[in-house]
Amino acid sequence: MDWKIVTESPLSCRILLLTREAAAARAFGLPLEERHGKKEEQAVFWIEREGRLSRWIAVGLGPADRVGEEEIRAACGEAGRAALREGIEEVAVLLPDLPLAPAETAQCVAEGLVLGTYVFDRYKSKKREHALKRVDLVVSGEQEAACREGFARGLTAAAGTCLARDLANEPSNRLRPDTLADAVLNRFTGTPVEVSVYGGADLERMQLRGLQAVGKGSDHPPRLIELRYASDPAKPLIALIGKGMTFDSGGISLKSQRDISDMRMDMAGAAAVIGAVEVVSRLGLRANVLALVPAAENLPSGGAMLPGEIIEYADGTTVQVANTDAEGRLILADALLLAGRRGAKTIVDIATLTGACAAALGVKVAGVFGAEELTARLKDIGERVGDRVWPMPLVEDYETLLKSDYADLKNIGEGPYGGAITAALFLKRFVPDGVQWAHIDMAGPMDTSKTKGYWVAGATGFGVRLLARLVEELSQ
Repeated sequence: MDWKIVTESPLSCRILLLTREAAAARAFGLPLEERHGKKEEQAVFWIEREGRLSRWIAVGLGPADRVGEEEIRAACGEAGRAALREGIEEVAVLLPDLPLAPAETAQCVAEGLVLGTYVFDRYKSKKREHALKRVDLVVSGEQEAACREGFARGLTAAAGTCLARDLANEPSNRLRPDTLADAVLNRFTGTPVEVSVYGGADLERMQLRGLQAVGKGSDHPPRLIELRYASDPAKPLIALIGKGMTFDSGGISLKSQRDISDMRMDMAGAAAVIGAVEVVSRLGLRANVLALVPAAENLPSGGAMLPGEIIEYADGTTVQVANTDAEGRLILADALLLAGRRGAKTIVDIATLTGACAAALGVKVAGVFGAEELTARLKDIGERVGDRVWPMPLVEDYETLLKSDYADLKNIGEGPYGGAITAALFLKRFVPDGVQWAHIDMAGPMDTSKTKGYWVAGATGFGVRLLARLVEELSQ
């Protein structure tokens, strides 16, 4: 792959990102109309100049005053796929003249092109070429240095997101708790990231009893995957926790949907955390990061976790399992307690936790609960990087819905309403004192059924760029 910043390019295929105003002005002498600047609309032109034939792919950004980073990513995703449909693998992208800083624009171009042309075809017998072999981003001389840095950052962020997509797209018979652990170990071999994997007696010694309970119904035992990146151990420790249910059948409280094959993506939170650590590491950020991935399969069997079962956690809290399909919070509780014992000052957990959150916010936005300052920061970052989150309330009155007659609390609230809030309130009970905490419920945007912009049908890799940027900003 040859991707670089240039001031001139010999490539005959040019990608032009157009605002509506630029299209109306017939930019570059092309036969454009105002509609060609409509958001994500595409147009392909052959132009002959001085005896040389060139192809132009124009993609609309919309009105100039409404163009931001997300519009550039989306347009580049569309442009990349348009080029490949035309059989073109080498393109020159002309840096658009926009109010954004050139480095930010260059980063968005790289992210959009890589993510928009992503394909997961590992298990198809007939594969097609789907990668752009060469990309020249054409800039002016004074922009060259800044754009080179931004372009490199974009490629790194996209690589981490593609890693998360690959992991979440894996079929359930190929990605088990142990094979997920192996994949993480292999990925970070030879990098500054230290990986430790715990299973069997280790889990009992570490008192990870929620993880043990959830995973005991499967022939593939649970694992706790721990990643450490400490380029600056003097900085306050930031903990990222990702739910790693490699398949969730609901357990004894079996899911009733006709097709639950997408429950292989119930580890999309884990994938986001792993991808974020990759980005942080490859960028060489000065940071102190702990990532915890409790990984398990939730399956019904003679040895499976039972409704009514009571779990005693490391801090002495007892939990009655009212529904085995509310298993994600049981394993996250272990990780929250462990992060506290490891000395984390900030903890962010991310999980495909509740359908209730998806019902509230749809499939493009995740809910975020927790400390007001931290959730506000996550919302601001999400708007910039495209992993959008919306702050949700922690309604203390709802804590009564988690009361149990037999234990300190139940793992699911009573009644059909407020499920995302009661799930977050359950997790809050396990957050160590004095820790700044946020919980991201990403059940909605974990995947997409349609290819549009830089989102490709399947796992989205949501959360990677959000968490990596958070680490960067908190570590500055």
